Amino acid sequence: MINEPFEQEQLPPEQNSARTKRINRGVTAAVVAIIVVLIAALIVLFFIVTPYVVSGRSMTPTLQDGDHIMVLKVGFEIERGDIILFERPGGEAPPVKRVIAMGGDMVRFDGAQWYVNGEALNEPYLAEQTYGEDYLSLFSELSATELEEGLTLESDELFVLGDNRNNSFDSHDYGPVKQDWVLGKVVGVY
Repeated sequence: MINEPFEQEQLPPEQNSARTKRINRGVTAAVVAIIVVLIAALIVLFFIVTPYVVSGRSMTPTLQDGDHIMVLKVGFEIERGDIILFERPGGEAPPVKRVIAMGGDMVRFDGAQWYVNGEALNEPYLAEQTYGEDYLSLFSELSATELEEGLTLESDELFVLGDNRNNSFDSHDYGPVKQDWVLGKVVGVY
């Protein structure tokens, strides 16, 4: 076999120009598509869903200190059992807690069990369901007596608790959370 020099086929100038234009159009379309996807991702990230890092142990075992969560900021409905991120006036970093009662519900605690509207809460997400001896004495803005007798929430209020009940600063300490304090609903952990 004899190595002959490879000759590249030369296209007529008009075909070469058309080929170059097709390539340029393809590259331009790809760049525009990438820019549109990036802009859409930024809109979703900043206005619809936002990442957040959990700080503290109050939601253990469901969420650990340092877990990364995705918070839906628009178009969500809150239901009992949902985990929310909210801002409390005068509070520090926005807390992440579980909603156990909503506007119109009556919350009661008998020293060992939480009740909503007279029914004991079924809480399989708790690591332990016992409360420390000083749990009731930690109630500050709410009195233990008020929760033992029952607290009825206003229509715009939520009662939130951490899943790590013995180590959570939540509604049993500072009272109900106003719905307009809610920043979003936790929709995922990554």
